[in-house]
Order: sequence, then C-alpha cells, then structure tokens
Amino acid sequence: MGRLGLIAAGIAISGLFMTSAWADAKSDYLRETALKAKAGVPMSSEQLDALYAGRSWNWGDGAGYFSNDGRRFSGWSQKGAYWSYAKGRWYTTDSGKVCMRALWFTKMNAAPDTTCFLHREKDGVIYQKPSLGGKWYVFKNNPSRADDEARKLRRGDLVQNHLQRLEALR
Repeated sequence: MGRLGLIAAGIAISGLFMTSAWADAKSDYLRETALKAKAGVPMSSEQLDALYAGRSWNWGDGAGYFSNDGRRFSGWSQKGAYWSYAKGRWYTTDSGKVCMRALWFTKMNAAPDTTCFLHREKDGVIYQKPSLGGKWYVFKNNPSRADDEARKLRRGDLVQNHLQRLEALR
C-alpha cells in the first residue's frame, strides 16, 4: 500500500474511533438524562397549565396552539405539498402529562389522534418525553438556554392563520 493509501486508511480508522466515541458520549448523555428525569418529580396539572395555556408550540414544520379558554387545541403541519391541520382539546394530569386529542384533517381524510408528553422536574430543570416511546430530554434548563425546546412555546395563537389557509384547501 502506498503512502497515500496508508494516510487514507489512518484517517478512516480515526473517523471510526471518533464516530464510536461520539456515539458512546451520546449514549452516556441519554442514559444520564433518563436517570435525572426519573429522579425528578412529575409536574402537576397546574404547573403544566401555566407552561402551555395560551401558547403556541412551534414544531419547525407546523405548530400547535393550547388555548386558555375551553382547552381548545388546534394545530397544523406542512412538508412540501403534504399538509394537515387539527382541531380538538388538550388536557393535563397531575402525573406530569400534557395531551392533545384532536381530529387531524388532510385533503382527503380525517383521523383522530391523541399525542401525550410526560414532564418531570428536578432542580428547576424540566425533562420531557413522548408518552409512547421516545427518550427523555431536557425541555427547559435551569438557567434557561437559547436552544431549550421550551423556548418554542410562544405566547398567543400562531396557528389560526395557517389553519384557515389549510381549511380553505380542503
């Protein structure tokens, strides 16, 4: 094998070790986060209401709005030509759960769906995970950080205009 071949092989092997080290570090982080979340306390319904009520949760390709009047939930999502919107209700529990129960509409169909997230708090840090599967992650750090998922909760209804636009397409 020539000199360039040896250098390329060395770089490839180094990349494998770095990828393996990164995967190990990520695995350690997920395990540590899960342990911290499990050591935390489920958030109360009152705490979750304060966190979500009257806010829109931006998802990047859509958003959901948690009204503070009548617990209405509305949402939308769009990826290219594929879109959907939702109308329903949301609720919280004292076991740390916030759920969105809605009818999701597409151009041709409508189907009910309930999506829930679990929340636990420890030392001012809020942990969250989907209730079905998924892994615990930090939803809100203490002190808060710019990349916290909780920062995607914005005051007001940022869904209604998109909802009306998509309803008109149906």
